[in-house]
Amino acid sequence: MDVWIVRHGLTEKNLGRVLQGHLPGRLTEEGREQVSAAAERLAEVAAGVRCIVSSDLKRATESAAVIAARLALPVVTLEVLRERDWGIYTGMPLAEARDRFWQHGKWKFPDPSAESEGQMVQRANRALTILRMMFAQGDSIIVVTHGQFARNMIAARFNCSCHEVASLMNAEVRKITL
Repeated sequence: MDVWIVRHGLTEKNLGRVLQGHLPGRLTEEGREQVSAAAERLAEVAAGVRCIVSSDLKRATESAAVIAARLALPVVTLEVLRERDWGIYTGMPLAEARDRFWQHGKWKFPDPSAESEGQMVQRANRALTILRMMFAQGDSIIVVTHGQFARNMIAARFNCSCHEVASLMNAEVRKITL
């Protein structure tokens, strides 16, 4: 199965440089333009796509809707594709979070309300399992998700650390095969 992973377009919270987590987020005009460009690229390279599967958070569903309109595809939402849950740290400025909780190349949040890296890996593996159950081996799908979660899905697929996967820019498209 070919899986075209797309990170959502630029949001107001991306511009504000905060831990967005499960906040809904709204695409900016630039974000909509980014996703439109991604949709054009997908129209050229992703022939035979059956469906778009999206995180249920607003910034992802807005992005999926733009792609769906261009490619005339249905959209299915899955909660499992959400961004990392930052718990009580959601909305915190990224600079402050890095100063306080970024240690030895990893997030180390003391409050258990924040999703751990191990929990993210488990959820990414669960997402891949769900996609394999939903679609046939020869299918091609588009998954619209979030930066950290996309990296974890790719890492889960290749059995490596998400720190070994380059960050995705807004509306960036990457392809994996399951």
